[in-house]
Amino acid sequence: MTGEIKLTGIVLGSVPMGDYDRRISLLTVEKGRISAFAKGARRPMSALRAASRLFTYATFTVYAWRDSYSVTNCENPVYFDEITMDPEKTYYGMYFCELLEYFTRENSDEKEQVKLLFTAMKALIKGHIPLPLIRRIFELRALANYGEAPNVFECSVCRKKEDVKEWVFDIGRGVISCADCARAGGAGQAEGFKSDVIKMSETVRYTMHYVITSQYKSLFSFNLSPEVLAVFEKAVGQYLKIHVDKPLKTLELLDGVDYNV
Repeated sequence: MTGEIKLTGIVLGSVPMGDYDRRISLLTVEKGRISAFAKGARRPMSALRAASRLFTYATFTVYAWRDSYSVTNCENPVYFDEITMDPEKTYYGMYFCELLEYFTRENSDEKEQVKLLFTAMKALIKGHIPLPLIRRIFELRALANYGEAPNVFECSVCRKKEDVKEWVFDIGRGVISCADCARAGGAGQAEGFKSDVIKMSETVRYTMHYVITSQYKSLFSFNLSPEVLAVFEKAVGQYLKIHVDKPLKTLELLDGVDYNV
C-alpha cells in the first residue's frame, strides 16, 4: 500500500470515533507523537481491537493519508494487562501517558520517551518500589528527556561537587547551591528574580543526579527512606509545575490515591 510504514511505539490514548472506529494517540520512536485512525477497531472480531487499547506497545503498520494516519496491522504487541486490572496502577499509567502527551510532538525524536514509558509500565507491574516514587522518577526523567533537567551536578556558585552535606535547590532557576553559598545569598536570587528554594541532603541530590543520568534498566531499581522520599517528591513536584503550564486531568484521579501530591 502506498505510504505504508512500520512504527514502534505505545498507545497514549484511545477514543471512539463513529460507530466502529477508534482514534488513537501513538508515541512512536520514528515519528514522535502521532494521531491515527483504527478503522473497525470497535467491532468484536476486529484484528485492531486489542491493538487500539490504552498502553499497548507494539510495531504498528500505518499508512499516511493526507494529513493523518490509519493503522492497518499490529505486530508483537505487549498489552500490560496487569496494570489495567489494578485501578490504582491504571491511574498512574494514564498520568504517565498524559504527561508525555504534553511533552512530545510529531516528527520529533521521541525514542528516549518511548523507552521511559515502557520501563515505567514494567515498574508498575513489578511493584518493587512505592508508586509515588515511580511517579517522581518518571517525572524527573521525562523532564530530562525533554531538555529541562535541573542542574544538580555542582554548586551553581562555587562549582563544588563533593564533600557537601547540605544543598539548596533553587526551583525557579533549576540549579543547586551548597549551603555555604546559599547562606551568602547565592540561592533563590538572580538579577532581581526571586524563586522558592528547598533544602536537601546529599542523598536527595544524588538521587536526582542518578535519575537524570542512569540507564533505563536500573532507573526504577532503588528505594528511599520516608524522609528522603518526602523531600525528593517535593523537589520534583514543584519543579515539574514550572514546566507544565496547564492542568492535567489524570492528576484529579491521582489525588484520591496519592496523598503526597
